[in-house]
Amino acid sequence: MPPKDPRVETHSQSPEVVVSLKRVERFLRLLTWQLFFLLAILLYLAMGPQPGRYQFTVAGEDVLVFDTAYSRAFAVKLQKQNVPLQRESIPSTPSAVEGNKE
Repeated sequence: MPPKDPRVETHSQSPEVVVSLKRVERFLRLLTWQLFFLLAILLYLAMGPQPGRYQFTVAGEDVLVFDTAYSRAFAVKLQKQNVPLQRESIPSTPSAVEGNKE
């Protein structure tokens, strides 16, 4: 009894089967790239800034920023700045309503 050969030889297959195998290989290659792209997006979302990650505390002229992801705190000194107010003339509405002119 001859041993079975697990390899499939391509020269004994019909051309239709070879074309079908090429299509399957292209599909699997595309699927692999999609998987890597999806993993890259998930990694970006996991490592990027997240809502609620930064906590701010205002104490007088200082602002303390606490990064909850890395347990770091930063102190930021606020600068006072005087901004002159500009008074713009507000267009007034007509006080008298004109009647119908017919």
